[in-house]
Amino acid sequence: MRVARSLSTREVIVEELPDPVAGPGEVVCRVLACGVCGSDVSETYVSRKLPAVLGHEVVGEVLEVGANVTTTAVGERVVIHHHVPCGACRTCRRGHETLCEQFRSTALDPGGFAERVRLSAPLVSELLHLGTLDPVAGTFVEPLGCVLRAFDRARLKPGDELLVVGAGANGLLAVAAAKARGIDAIWVREPQPGRMAIAEGLGARPHAGETVDIAFVTSASAAAIGDAGASLGIGGTLCLYATTGPGTPLGLDSEQIFLRALTVCSSWSAGPADMRAARRLIAAGEVDVLALVTHRLALAQTGEALDLQRRGEAIKAIVQP
Repeated sequence: MRVARSLSTREVIVEELPDPVAGPGEVVCRVLACGVCGSDVSETYVSRKLPAVLGHEVVGEVLEVGANVTTTAVGERVVIHHHVPCGACRTCRRGHETLCEQFRSTALDPGGFAERVRLSAPLVSELLHLGTLDPVAGTFVEPLGCVLRAFDRARLKPGDELLVVGAGANGLLAVAAAKARGIDAIWVREPQPGRMAIAEGLGARPHAGETVDIAFVTSASAAAIGDAGASLGIGGTLCLYATTGPGTPLGLDSEQIFLRALTVCSSWSAGPADMRAARRLIAAGEVDVLALVTHRLALAQTGEALDLQRRGEAIKAIVQP
């Protein structure tokens, strides 16, 4: 099979690998579509993983099932999650399932930018049937699940006033998901006029210094994080959805955090319940994910897809092997 391997953050080659084989409890899928995530082009986040076959927002068709697999069958189209928690450790029991050791250790073989992927037994249990969903729409289940988890960690609820910083794919998903949750007051900070226009079309307003209850920051800019924190009212919550990298000060005023009783939280990835909730929202048409797709490219164009996302020319690029 062919795979697109990232040798560095700027160099991608297409190479041949042996077709994966499903062992006991495992599944092999043909990749139908894989979205490009912001983490795939993050110098800080992804460089330590390279060289590697990236891609984790995956929809596939089951080609082979191993012994004892009863939850799916050959020919079924499925949404694939690249991590799964154990559900039993102390970390999971405390609500941090995306940080449990099993969650961090599970992964796709070799990655979503490939013609085929092998799923280890733990991942098979979390397959979601695609049903009538467009496979490209299905690639948004994972990123939308990440947004929903972040909302839960920030305790977003109807009546709250929300600021979304950054109107890339994740920021726009956040605006749409917040609307689906009954949030009426949504502001956005975004320097690109085209992206700001899309956010306004989804029901957001340009932020002009209004005080908000929750600031959801998709930007890795320390200055943007600091500005978002300054926009919070008493008892507000700053939710960090991206990392600035190690050792970078966030520009937050610790005295103001104390005097205004602010909460700072972060959120990483999506758990099984988040994935199911995201699929329901997309299937019900409450979040129009296909409107965010700006580029569809072949596997041989994976490097171009990553470049488009890195340069900000794509809101969402999809690789379709």
